[in-house]
Amino acid sequence: MIFVRKDLCIGCGECVQSCPNDAISLFWGQAKIDHDKCDSCLICREVCPQGAIVEGAPILKEELVTTVTGLRERTDNLLERIERLRR
Repeated sequence: MIFVRKDLCIGCGECVQSCPNDAISLFWGQAKIDHDKCDSCLICREVCPQGAIVEGAPILKEELVTTVTGLRERTDNLLERIERLRR
């Protein structure tokens, strides 16, 4: 599945013009992909001058929160161990 990185999209419309399935439109100056029409041909990714169109798998917010929480706990643990070694 492909996605538009909103932080990189400048709304130039190159992807809209290149999409053979009319799966991309501009909405409030940003590219928006209709995944029901998109067949992941990746032409849009090739023509995007900003590199704003990327492949990826969607991640659930809960999964992301769990991952970040686990990394935070591991970091805290490592920092505690380093502090103990300094003593």
